[in-house]
Amino acid sequence: MDTIRVEESQDVLVQSAAVIAAQRQFAQRLRQRTVPDPLTGLPVRSLLIDRLELALAAAGPESGRLAVLCCTLDGITALEDQHGPAVADAARAEAAGRLVAAVRQGDVVARISAQTFVLLCPGIGDATDAQRIAERVSVAFDEPLQAVPGVRALVRLSAGVALSGRASSPESLIAAADEAMTAVRHERQGTGRHG
Repeated sequence: MDTIRVEESQDVLVQSAAVIAAQRQFAQRLRQRTVPDPLTGLPVRSLLIDRLELALAAAGPESGRLAVLCCTLDGITALEDQHGPAVADAARAEAAGRLVAAVRQGDVVARISAQTFVLLCPGIGDATDAQRIAERVSVAFDEPLQAVPGVRALVRLSAGVALSGRASSPESLIAAADEAMTAVRHERQGTGRHG
């Protein structure tokens, strides 16, 4: 009888330890989802997904469609190769500030990788409205970045646009915008344009 009680007690301890470990893992994942990008202070991918889900739920005939712009900084890698990672990070931070200044109130700018930003733009009437936003954020990079004193970097922005539809999900919108951005970059390289 005592042996059975000891085994039951051990089982309860093991189960309790497993529950505590699972709660700690959940809390850690939750902290990671809510912590902004340390370099720019912008939302990271997990926060962007949460906001996209909310925006998709709110999108409709009265509120308009949702545009997602995937933007990459062309020229950051060369800047990093020439001047080092600290200068490139300063340029990324300045670029983030330019993006935030160029979007409309209520739009969200997130950083999802070293040189890729995603813009979430609700209340879009049609593709022309979304393209105007893409042009506005691209124009914000006409002037060189002044990453650090004495280093001016001409960094261009390639932006791809995706509009929400009935079957859109956060991931499908990001993927479609990324594909459009890649096409813009290839077209630019093919024509020899850098801006």
